[in-house]
Amino acid sequence: MKSFLTLIVGIVAGAISVFSYVHFQNGSAEVWESKKNLITQSGIKFPAGTKFVVAEYMPEGFVALNLTVNVEGQELSSFQKTVVSNSKNLRTPVWVQISN
Repeated sequence: MKSFLTLIVGIVAGAISVFSYVHFQNGSAEVWESKKNLITQSGIKFPAGTKFVVAEYMPEGFVALNLTVNVEGQELSSFQKTVVSNSKNLRTPVWVQISN
């Protein structure tokens, strides 16, 4: 009887945990739209109105933003491919400043 009660308590606790995780999981994302033209040090321009998704607020005081770039499959022939180890923290940082 004690084993059966332990089993029931375990199932209930597991169900509550799963429900809580699904219910309280943050399913939203912050999207920021630039109000001014931006430019990188290498000359890449982002016009006003470009939308960026917040990836992470960094403790050093800056914010990591994501930008998705879509390219037609056949256009990849004009790119050079590099294979790196898979990492969720892999980034190619680019710093931007306000463009004049």
